[in-house]
Amino acid sequence: NCKMNSLVSVAFVVLCCSAFAVAIPSRCSSPKQWAGQMRRFDPKIGMAVGEYFYDEINQRKARVETFSNETFTGHFHVIELFAEKTYYQIDLDTKQCESGELTFPFVPHSVVDNATFSGDFVIGSTAIEDASVEITTWNHVFEHEGKKFDWFGDFTLHGCLPVKNGIDFEDGFFVELFADIVLGDFDPNMFIPPAGC
Repeated sequence: NCKMNSLVSVAFVVLCCSAFAVAIPSRCSSPKQWAGQMRRFDPKIGMAVGEYFYDEINQRKARVETFSNETFTGHFHVIELFAEKTYYQIDLDTKQCESGELTFPFVPHSVVDNATFSGDFVIGSTAIEDASVEITTWNHVFEHEGKKFDWFGDFTLHGCLPVKNGIDFEDGFFVELFADIVLGDFDPNMFIPPAGC
């Protein structure tokens, strides 16, 4: 009986471990070029809402946003060209443009190779047909110029579309939310600063 109980216990543990292993999704590959709607929150500077343009192939990001905090509201076109380590910020109200060096690394909106699966959940309800979206959550730690960054991201189980990305680092943190994503459909002029900028 003891031997039988031991065999049953071992079998149960193996079965549980196998079920757990099956439940962990593999790292997915996100689309490399897309456009969508964005909300970005940084507690130090404020909230931005607007259109977002993403090009992983050429390591560039752009957004046309309404930015606001407790004392200010403005409209901007922000271009980040990571391969050139340069950003441009065009004030759409005053038409003034400033540019400078990008010191932040290009962080892909994707599940990177060393990301760790941290859970999953459902947006909506599975009790109603076609009223739910399955989400997987991932995290990883990376370093850039001697500083540590904690990244986390939520992605759709099907299609691996980014839903939420965030980074926690020594000087603060920010979170980005994405919706209405259209694959490979953006105006390339969104990455070109105006003449004289």
